[in-house]
Amino acid sequence: MALLVGGVTMITVIEMSNIKWLNSLLIWTLVIISIPLLLLYTLQGVLLLWNAFTVWRKESHTLGNMLTLGLGIMVIVILPLMRAIDQDLFPKNSVTLYNAFVVPVIFYFVFWFLAFITSFLLTRLYRPHYDQDYIIVLGAGLLNGDQVSPLLASRIQRALDFAAAQEKKTGQYPWLIFSGGQGGDETIPEGVAMKQYALAHGAHPDKCLAEKESQNTYENMAFSKKILTGKQIDLNKGLFSTSDYHTFRAAGYARYVGLHIDGIGAKTSNFFIPNAFLREYIALMANHKKAHFIALLLILLVSAVNFLVGNGLQLF
Repeated sequence: MALLVGGVTMITVIEMSNIKWLNSLLIWTLVIISIPLLLLYTLQGVLLLWNAFTVWRKESHTLGNMLTLGLGIMVIVILPLMRAIDQDLFPKNSVTLYNAFVVPVIFYFVFWFLAFITSFLLTRLYRPHYDQDYIIVLGAGLLNGDQVSPLLASRIQRALDFAAAQEKKTGQYPWLIFSGGQGGDETIPEGVAMKQYALAHGAHPDKCLAEKESQNTYENMAFSKKILTGKQIDLNKGLFSTSDYHTFRAAGYARYVGLHIDGIGAKTSNFFIPNAFLREYIALMANHKKAHFIALLLILLVSAVNFLVGNGLQLF
């Protein structure tokens, strides 16, 4: 932030000066910086569209799986078009609608996305000790009504790998709670299918439990907690297993229901990472929609004042 303010101040001082060589240096510096930034911006849009095409070929055609398509179209088409129209509508030295309203809103969402990515990276630094009493495995939907999907299989396998490593080191095998209810297009509860898959892949039969009622991550945690309490298992000595991109948000739900536990994340397929992170980011923003709504209203209010004053309107 200090570098940004300092840079803007320096540019302003140079523009106000009458020193030709300084102004020429400023112009060339901006050109040199702008070209790679423009190329990176364009490349970003192209990669988003390519990722959307890849997800379309390999995953189901749901709205949640088309987020990179929407963002790619916005980056490549909508924002440049808005910018071009805006420049035609307003005089050169005026404050345009794009600069007054669109740019601050974009910065707001980018700021929170960077905060989300930073928080995610910090959670990735966590390395759990091999002294856990239980692992909650979070569901992710079934294929063809009763089959464990590759995504769900990776979550189960992550828990099985940790349980096996803990048993090898300490001799203690943790309880495995497979959490997931039955969706409208599923013939059995996810928890049951997950348990069957785990047993077929080496899980201890006497240490496997199925939670069969939950419909979302909050219920995964809440209903699994009831099972743990009924078994008199220490709530503070556990983990949950999910996809790596989902660990940060899932940890929030765990704490909300009183489970102060951390997560272990299964690796996500590279092609699905952009879409997965966008989906998690949107879900996190939606969890605090009232606060973000108020913040955006304040930003738009300040933007409106900036737009009116910048175009010569006297407010007082």
